[in-house]
Amino acid sequence: MERAMATLTIEHQDNITIVKVSGKVTFDDIADTIRTRYHEVKRHLIWDFTDGDATGISSDDFRMVLRLVKEHRPYYEDSKTAYISPFDINFGMTRMFSAYAEVTNMPYPYKAFHSFEEAAEWLNGGDHRERGL
Repeated sequence: MERAMATLTIEHQDNITIVKVSGKVTFDDIADTIRTRYHEVKRHLIWDFTDGDATGISSDDFRMVLRLVKEHRPYYEDSKTAYISPFDINFGMTRMFSAYAEVTNMPYPYKAFHSFEEAAEWLNGGDHRERGL
């Protein structure tokens, strides 16, 4: 039985690269995007899960994703990564990923948000606090 494939598309808005996720994403989907598309990252990065489902990603997968990011993401001073999901289940998953990133000393901060506007404000220097803390 074939699984429905997730669709990950890349957009660029000024200094922000946006990865839009549609469907149920797997570790392989994320890893492939990191390996083949992270060279395109401008300064900041948004993973938009508004139409996506991250519930298939395990804690071990998160750790492997961080190793891939360290290997493939260009480094820019003051870079940030934001995760967007209006749905609590994905929001919780991306907050957990943000915590893993912090304890593994990633060179830039990660935060989860419920909306694009909140994420963009934080990426562009706003002092926005995450909702739900």
